Amino acid sequence: MAVFDLKTALILLTLGMLAAVSLAVALVHWTLSRREKPTAVPPALGGVALDDIHLLVEGALGAAPFGLLVLEDSQVLQSNAEAQRLLRLPAFPATLPDVEWLPLLMEDCSLARAEALAQPGAIAGGRYRTVTFVSGQTVRWWVSPWGARDGVFVFDITPQQRVEQAGRALLNDLAHELRTPVATILTHLEVLGLTDVGEEVHQQSLALSKDEAQRMARLINDMLELGRLETAPEFALRPVELLPLVEEVVFQTLSQAQSKRMTLSLEASPPFPLVLGHADRLRQVFLNLLDNAFKYARAGDRVVISLTRTEGGIACAVCDTGPGIPSEHLPYVTRRFYRGVSEQVSGSGLGLALVTEILRRHNTQLELESRVSGATGTCARFLLSLAEGGTGR
Repeated sequence: MAVFDLKTALILLTLGMLAAVSLAVALVHWTLSRREKPTAVPPALGGVALDDIHLLVEGALGAAPFGLLVLEDSQVLQSNAEAQRLLRLPAFPATLPDVEWLPLLMEDCSLARAEALAQPGAIAGGRYRTVTFVSGQTVRWWVSPWGARDGVFVFDITPQQRVEQAGRALLNDLAHELRTPVATILTHLEVLGLTDVGEEVHQQSLALSKDEAQRMARLINDMLELGRLETAPEFALRPVELLPLVEEVVFQTLSQAQSKRMTLSLEASPPFPLVLGHADRLRQVFLNLLDNAFKYARAGDRVVISLTRTEGGIACAVCDTGPGIPSEHLPYVTRRFYRGVSEQVSGSGLGLALVTEILRRHNTQLELESRVSGATGTCARFLLSLAEGGTGR
């Protein structure tokens, strides 16, 4: 009877996790579908005479958050500041530059004009196109004939495009990584339903299923956290006292180090000036780096956090005397789900990916050094910029 209760609870837990993943997938798809809708063209231009457009471009639309061009063939008769920025145009009058997107824009102008001539008197539908430039910037334009000229509205959708790409990568990676634990749980649920196996086998299946369910939970939580980081706007950086924050992290993780018979210490020489950062996210960086060190280090190994004042800011390092990371794996360990060092160690494979993304938001990067022979160990380093005029301890 106890086995049946545990099995039922495990089934419900698995179904609950799958429901949570399905809901997350649906929410991301719904968000992306809303963001994919074309930006509406300001209706105020619908009844404006062509002779008055230049007044609008120079006046009310001069500082508009979208680009506006008035073209005659490839000649720019009018353009506002945003159009000049997005398309890298000189001040008008000018000729459109001979770049990769020019034939596409000319094609849309011709097609929009042909459609307008084919349906005289009808409201011009215009032509939409999304273009990614060589620089990586993505814009969407809308082209419509205005008398003998062409009007072009240009919208910068680079942030939305990045959110969409990050969302798709999130869904693809999460779906891929969940296949194995789901398959394992389903297999062991079949075993639990058999009546001709012993109690020991039943207990092993329950234990393995529990481990896989916990792995699923870690994957979902860490993946959603990474997805929130990658798709959220840049968070505000404020002056932060780094030393008390790191001391708190050391106190929080000391018992974990002691349970693995490892030594954890902090090396710092205060006073320190304030750094520019996000306190909660910096705390997460140190926690993730320490968690990584604890997972792979051995009993008797040491983990040292060091803070050093430098000319460029405060240099931070988390170093251990563990077995190290082989050189062939070192360039890839910050990638999502990369677990080339040991498949036996529990974890989601997302800890360093989270650290990398948080540090990117702090305008810095993670540097890893590791040795697998001699004096073995791994060091994770990064530099935090100082807050202007800040003093700390």
